[in-house]
Amino acid sequence: MEVKTADETGVSIRTVGWYGTVTVLALALVTAPALLSGAYATALRTVLLVLLIGLVGRTYLGAVLAFRSASPPDVELTDPPTVSVVIPAYNEGPVIADTLDAALAVEYPTDKLEIVACYEAASTDDTAEIVNRYADDHEEIVAIERDEEGGGKAKATNYALQHASGEIIASIDADHEFAPDAIERAVRYFVADEDIWCVKGRCYGSNPTDSLLALHATVERHIAELADLFGREVFGGFTIFGGGQAFFRRELFDRLGAFDEEILVEDVDMSARIHEAGKRIRVDPDVVTYEENPATLSAWWSQRTRWARGWMQVAVRYLPRLPFDSTLTRRARFDAAYTFVYALVPVVTVVAAPMLLLDRTLLTGGTYLPYDWLLWGLVGVAPFLTSLLIFVRDYRHGYSHHPAELLAAITLWGYLFGQGIVYVTSFLDEFIFDRESVYVTTTRADTPVDD
Repeated sequence: MEVKTADETGVSIRTVGWYGTVTVLALALVTAPALLSGAYATALRTVLLVLLIGLVGRTYLGAVLAFRSASPPDVELTDPPTVSVVIPAYNEGPVIADTLDAALAVEYPTDKLEIVACYEAASTDDTAEIVNRYADDHEEIVAIERDEEGGGKAKATNYALQHASGEIIASIDADHEFAPDAIERAVRYFVADEDIWCVKGRCYGSNPTDSLLALHATVERHIAELADLFGREVFGGFTIFGGGQAFFRRELFDRLGAFDEEILVEDVDMSARIHEAGKRIRVDPDVVTYEENPATLSAWWSQRTRWARGWMQVAVRYLPRLPFDSTLTRRARFDAAYTFVYALVPVVTVVAAPMLLLDRTLLTGGTYLPYDWLLWGLVGVAPFLTSLLIFVRDYRHGYSHHPAELLAAITLWGYLFGQGIVYVTSFLDEFIFDRESVYVTTTRADTPVDD
């Protein structure tokens, strides 16, 4: 898979505008018949409302379930397993030192800890210099240079895994900083239950004030990490690990093989493979790493289109299989079907969304659902109310949020509509234009921009 930076892909206001224009044409094709047929307009409103209720209803439920505390098994770690922290790094000069400092500061026996910092030879900043300096100063750190072309995160992680010797593998992105107790807390799950092959913690946004985009992305990620990923754990649904950190039993890679290097979300793909193997993924939001969310349009657009298109790739691969897999519980099978269907639903909701504008201007009418006014109201306030629930939950568990995050929750629907355009773009690239997958690296907030 070819790898490019956000700058190399040419993502700009013009690029976003082009895809936005294509999206608007799709909107017109779907919504224009509503001007001619009242029955069509009512049916379209009904479909849109049903899809939105399916989305926000799950989010409401997850936000409430997230109030449950996650308790790691109460086991003695008299002889804890060895842990290898694997960190792939490409042009991570602005963040890699903080990541390594946090890994060195974890509350885990140093003789049981190995930090494999695998940097790309193609890096054009001071990543290699920083990693090698840390390796010289700290015997826990192993500096590995990867001098290969392309591949993206999956290929880089697979390369690093060849140099990791731990019984437990902790894989983190180069902009993630461990909370001091993160490794010890995650390890308890593996010691207590040999059927647990993966532990997913929480990626906690650390840069909401970098830009308006970073602010909204931070709030979005809080909802995703708690109302979605942890909500699945409490509900007993189809658990997945996604984002920049997860912990694995070494046996996973011996049995299932390496991460798939041809898919854009190798983490979600591996989640499905773990479930197919009859093993378990546990989610504990108190296994924390602090992450940096994209602060610029190009970085955000590149990351989110990669995620959206990757989710569609995984949905096509596993939707015909996992909902019918008898190794999963009935609840997990239903949740898997919901998960992969809703990887495509945002495209439909965005395309049908102009119906709401028509209803404010040229049209009147309702849906085929009873009490639809109440349902529309619940949809409208969903981002704010779910964010508020998450903030209250975090306050009770000792986590803080910047005051601006609450303000961002009010305007989150606008941000989510932009996210919907990302899904339409990704749908076009994956299924209409059939463009080759390109792994676009995330630009860090402090990365200097070339002239």
